[in-house]
Amino acid sequence: MKVLVTGGTGFVGRSLVKKLVENNHQVILLTRNSEAAKQALPFPLQIFKWDPEASTPPKEAYSNIDAIVHLAGESIAAGRWNHKQKNRIMDSRVLSTRNLLTGLIASGAKPKVLVLASAIGIYGNRGNETLLENSPQGIGFLADVCRAWEKEGSQPGLPSIRTVTLRIGVVLGKEGGALAKLIPLFKIGAGGPVGSGKQWMSWIHKQDLVELILFSLLNENISGPINAVAPNPATNAEFSSALGKALNRPAFMPAPAIALKIALGEMSELVLASQKVEAKKITDCSFVFKYPKVQEALDQICKKIPKR
Repeated sequence: MKVLVTGGTGFVGRSLVKKLVENNHQVILLTRNSEAAKQALPFPLQIFKWDPEASTPPKEAYSNIDAIVHLAGESIAAGRWNHKQKNRIMDSRVLSTRNLLTGLIASGAKPKVLVLASAIGIYGNRGNETLLENSPQGIGFLADVCRAWEKEGSQPGLPSIRTVTLRIGVVLGKEGGALAKLIPLFKIGAGGPVGSGKQWMSWIHKQDLVELILFSLLNENISGPINAVAPNPATNAEFSSALGKALNRPAFMPAPAIALKIALGEMSELVLASQKVEAKKITDCSFVFKYPKVQEALDQICKKIPKR
């Protein structure tokens, strides 16, 4: 397949591009910084420079493509959620999707499949409720972002394309995401449950997410929203215990909810919200997770990390 990828230099994107190339797919990369992309991704790629919030991609980028994978977006944990940062988070998703698909319509290209990133933040803080793709959407900033993000994926004028919207959970991998920040704390014995520890955390190993994206590209039976999470969510306390065990370090230092709210402001929602998200739809489509349980996922990620 000839696959157009955005966000290819990011935490998940780098692994996806590598896997696509290894599987003999042709990758066309849209990126802000072409030179940095060449350094980060030393693979045979066709690279086009693109400012996602400011313009549509070059028309040539769409030439004869079979698929699009759109992962671009500002990290939600890049800084405190002041007004400016919240606008950056929203615009990086909404405007980039709008410009990408506006460019697609103008190009006249007709790829077979469009895979769009979204997030389980669309469900909001839901306690112990089991969340399916057809569950009511939630409230809060992240829910608003995801709702607007997904809406842009159904622009009027789009050609008839099988569209898969991946509602991605917490992605686990030592090179980035939540674990890159948690591992140093746990290694010095300062890790532990957050808030009550009873809130549900729906996660996915980065390798499984990459495989799920490939599965979505190739499986014609998959469409619509998909919960991109492992089949066994964990409470925050269970996750903390599993990470401590994987690193052979204690994990009993609790972080009170009030302290997090003071320190992080509204961004404390990232660790205090509870989302028990179900992966049944994708498993019913015969997708098999390599890391379905959090302990085995964390053991694999942490096995080459020095324990002291």
